[in-house]
Amino acid sequence: MPAAGTDKPSKAALVFAYLMVYIIWGSTYLGIRFTVETIPPFFSGGARFLSAGIILFALRSVMSGYRTTVSGWKNAFFASLLPFVVSYGLITSAETVVPSSIAALLVALEPLWFCLIGWLFFKGARPAGSHYIGITLGFLGIFFLVAGDPNADFSFESSYIIWVLMLILSGITWVMGAFISKNPQIHQDLLMSSGMQMMCGGAVMMLIHFFVSAFTGNYQNMASFSSRSVFALIYLIIFGSLVAYSSFLWLMRVQPANRVATHAFVNPVVAVFLGWLLGGEHLSMNMLIATPLIVASVIFMIRDPRRDKR
Repeated sequence: MPAAGTDKPSKAALVFAYLMVYIIWGSTYLGIRFTVETIPPFFSGGARFLSAGIILFALRSVMSGYRTTVSGWKNAFFASLLPFVVSYGLITSAETVVPSSIAALLVALEPLWFCLIGWLFFKGARPAGSHYIGITLGFLGIFFLVAGDPNADFSFESSYIIWVLMLILSGITWVMGAFISKNPQIHQDLLMSSGMQMMCGGAVMMLIHFFVSAFTGNYQNMASFSSRSVFALIYLIIFGSLVAYSSFLWLMRVQPANRVATHAFVNPVVAVFLGWLLGGEHLSMNMLIATPLIVASVIFMIRDPRRDKR
């Protein structure tokens, strides 16, 4: 792919990059579900981001000669806690119970949380009229998605509904982390900064896993990891965290941000389809109703009529 600020990127490069972001990021939810079938959630998440962060950081360091600072690592550590440790930790843990397709649809509501949280807590712009439509459609989608799930149990004894709520919370914590760590002065190079954050977040997730194992006495032997889980983890490291993420960063440099943001309503559709096709997940009528509602909600939330008028 051409570097930012050089010749205009070719159509083939753009198509390839968009396909990587659309399809690979949509497939990561099923990849997570396959991974946590036999690998503990925080171990899998820690291994994914620690490995991807080391690879990205090492490659960028060798190619650019950039160096880091102690304050940069300190900022990277705190910036990684909400989006990686908390948000991704909740997703991986929840997918031990909740189907990947439902997880993807619930996480896809992040644009809704960006609008509401930014407005309510970070002095963001007041939602426009179309945003209220998106908010309404988003909550309707959640209602149909949860109410139509045959595994949903709304009793106080149920752990299933708790994990559904944790998935919603994961989207909120990711958005909160994005606002809090905005411009955290980690490194002037975006790829170096991303590698540092992934390394810090992955290391913390691994430490949490080992602390919990030491406390409970439940040490899982790596020999018990299935080949499907291991291959899914390798896929998440290479394709989910390196190929797709690098494609996303490149697109953000050479394409309008609102065009790149279209991945937010393509990813859940890909996740639902792959969950049904490859994961054997049930495709209920309520899910068929909820999917277009949530996709439409994301479209309304991404669109800014005030910017369009300008």
